[in-house]
Amino acid sequence: MADALKAAILGLVQGLTEFLPISSSAHLEALRNVLDFKIEGLAFDLSLHLGTLVAVLIYFRRDIVGIFRSPRRLAILLGISLAMLPIIGVGLLLKDWRKNMPLWAPVAGWAFSGLYLLLLGKGSGGKRTYAEASPGVVLGIGAAQALAIFPGVSRSGSTITAGLLLGLAREEAARFSFLLSIAAVTLASADAARDLLKSGGDHSSLWSAALVGMPVSLTTGMLAIHLLLRIVRANYFHRFGWYNLGAAAVYGTYLVLNRPPSV
Repeated sequence: MADALKAAILGLVQGLTEFLPISSSAHLEALRNVLDFKIEGLAFDLSLHLGTLVAVLIYFRRDIVGIFRSPRRLAILLGISLAMLPIIGVGLLLKDWRKNMPLWAPVAGWAFSGLYLLLLGKGSGGKRTYAEASPGVVLGIGAAQALAIFPGVSRSGSTITAGLLLGLAREEAARFSFLLSIAAVTLASADAARDLLKSGGDHSSLWSAALVGMPVSLTTGMLAIHLLLRIVRANYFHRFGWYNLGAAAVYGTYLVLNRPPSV
């Protein structure tokens, strides 16, 4: 299969799964493994992250401007910063593990995501906005976000579920999750860019693939954001748990049938 088509498919998967509660990292890992998609490289991975980052910046541009115009802007920005601390700490601690994670990691993550969405994701939430959230609430949401370091555990799924459990209104929990994603994806992109600069070498072929993958991930990312907000409003968010359990079963079966017993 031509690299351009592979890049388009991976961009499509990245854009849809980055924001829907089904884990982009697990999908990309499984897709590369099952279909032998070997478009590897920091430049390509960076382009996919940048595509979804631009998508959320465009979609929530009014929210972002509103934050900086709000009299509570300092409290909101401090809350976002506080919520990012757990994932930064866990990310640094497990960076090497992420690069050499077991093949079964996505299966376990999907199974975990499926269970917590079905058991906890149907809550009606409270009435508070994210601007009114206490430090304890934003830190709790940040701790839930840190679970997404493990492939298969959805960042949006864990943060929105935590927001509902901690008293945020449904749409407020979703919007705060997306605002956190700006910081999370920016940090991931900066880390990938740093590694890219350190690696040196000729990345021309990877940049060519990136020119296809990035616009696809941007476009599908905006579609996924719009879809998820509608699903959260309709209180169907928890139903993604069935998808995650199904993905765990399908990919787990594939590993059993196609990998040696030692895997």
